[in-house]
Amino acid sequence: MKSKAFLFSDDKFFNLIFEEQFSALSNYSLVVSQDFFDITNINQFKKNDIAIFYSVKQEQVTKIKNLLSEASYPPPAITIGLSEDILNLEKNSFVFLKTPFYFNELLKIIENISLQRDMIDYSNLKFRKINLDMTGKAIKGLNNSVKLTDKEARIIWHLIEAKGDTISQDYLLNKVWGYNKDIETKTLTTHIYTIRKKIVPFKNILSIESSENGYYIK
Repeated sequence: MKSKAFLFSDDKFFNLIFEEQFSALSNYSLVVSQDFFDITNINQFKKNDIAIFYSVKQEQVTKIKNLLSEASYPPPAITIGLSEDILNLEKNSFVFLKTPFYFNELLKIIENISLQRDMIDYSNLKFRKINLDMTGKAIKGLNNSVKLTDKEARIIWHLIEAKGDTISQDYLLNKVWGYNKDIETKTLTTHIYTIRKKIVPFKNILSIESSENGYYIK
């Protein structure tokens, strides 16, 4: 399923460039609006949406800031502008990207925002006769309990959440470690090896299997 990125920009040339760049992406669909008054309510954005704002008019950016500050949990929002515009705004309401910038910089920011947002969604899960306690970082059964590190708990969480579907190594690396070009695949395989040793007491209930496409549980 594609994530939606909403671009609010009163610069037609800027919008054309964005539309061209996003057309080549398979993970995002772009919705463009040139009228900032289309932002009527913070609730019009869904949980997985990303809002991107660009305006040459300072008063428009200030309006966006005020709108987002009304929400207790605003959607991810990226403000793009000149450095002097950005310096005039409080730093706790947005992710800022100064112009000029490379499009890959924006993609990295979007990826990081998505990963940080997903951390809020880590909740306790049940799988057959065991419970994954994300607060206490442990797998709990009727008679056994196994402690996990934070990374191990997140790996297991994604595998359980996938309900037996295969998850690629790249997906787990991005979701658990975030966007970091220095993280290698062997980091994940080491963690999987450790997890497998830890969950031996639950071998009749939970196992992590490997395939050429990644990992899955059964």
